[in-house]
Amino acid sequence: MRQAMKAVFSSLFAVGLLSSVSAVQADWQETLGNLWSTTKAGAEQLTETVKGEVDKRFKPKETVEIGIAYGTEKKAWLQWAVEEFAKTENGKQIKINLIPKGSVEGAEVILEQGDDAKKIHVWSPASSVVQSLLAEPWEAEHGNDPIKSDAPLALTPMVMVMWEDRYDAFVKKYTDVDFNTIASALNEETGWQAIAEKADWGMFTFGHTLPTHSNSGLMAIVLMAYDYYNTMRGLDSTKIMSQEFQTWLASAQKYMTVDEKSTGKLMKAMMRFGPSKYNGIMVYENLALSNLSKAEGRWGKLKVVYPKRTVWNDNPYFILDVPWSNQEKQDAAQLFQDFLLSDAAQKKARDEYLFRPASLDLPIMGGGSKFDELKDVVKLDVSAISRPNAQVLQQLIQVWERSKK
Repeated sequence: MRQAMKAVFSSLFAVGLLSSVSAVQADWQETLGNLWSTTKAGAEQLTETVKGEVDKRFKPKETVEIGIAYGTEKKAWLQWAVEEFAKTENGKQIKINLIPKGSVEGAEVILEQGDDAKKIHVWSPASSVVQSLLAEPWEAEHGNDPIKSDAPLALTPMVMVMWEDRYDAFVKKYTDVDFNTIASALNEETGWQAIAEKADWGMFTFGHTLPTHSNSGLMAIVLMAYDYYNTMRGLDSTKIMSQEFQTWLASAQKYMTVDEKSTGKLMKAMMRFGPSKYNGIMVYENLALSNLSKAEGRWGKLKVVYPKRTVWNDNPYFILDVPWSNQEKQDAAQLFQDFLLSDAAQKKARDEYLFRPASLDLPIMGGGSKFDELKDVVKLDVSAISRPNAQVLQQLIQVWERSKK
């Protein structure tokens, strides 16, 4: 089962979304459609197999309790899903506890195997990029893969969000918005006076979440490294441990605001305090799009910036194969996964919370999609970097921690 799922989904997501493609500027929907056409038959067969196996061995008659550690960017959608699932025949017998955990934090908790870990039977971080932070050290210690099965739930790329007037002034001076130009702006001694002769705007400010807790923060420093080396792939230990890179990262991070553990809270802070706290931040596309209308009534228009290098977040659903999770709990977790991938749940994720659907058949644009209303804002084709391995991610976190001291 695990190998079958990997065969289907790795071709779709690990290769298609999380790696660099040769046709970088190709239309995103067309590219994804081509990938889906080659995997649809296998995915549909797999879905029927999974459902069949669960149905044969598991019909909950008594209450089964499971815990799901999840990235908080999915909070509202998962809360809705738990309530709706509880109304179904199977859902009435499955109690689901939602446990908010930053993506990196979740992996660390499971690895510790303490009391908090034993409440977790499913791990759903923001991105499968962080999968190696759990899988590689666990397998090295225990000799088995801690993830029994996986499936992407919803897609969203990393974006930058800036107040529109700040964005217009920024690109007039720097042309592009990337981490090289952001680092330059952060280090302007007179701030906006030097950037745009706007002394009343004060210093230029930019923020991301804590890389030690949150996937979006980790992806921010990954993208910083790729921007520094001006590449889409090949981030390795030699590059991370370079003195030149470490000096640049320390300079860039010196004036960057990094104090939130949750991407949702970071977005709320930008909305609450406006440009006095953040001129720009790095967040998930769905959070940025969800706040466009709210921002206009408070501080002015937001500009969603799709950087020339980004990373896909596929919000995977990892059913754990760990000592404290038995077959009954794994089967219960599988039933909830089936619900999350149903048309009703996927449409809810798309039209209310602005995730791009993981469903093979549900369109992003068209068919009454909420994305139709945002066609002038959303960029369908984005350029995705290749994913670093666990060693590189850990080294990057260590270098970042040192840069902040």
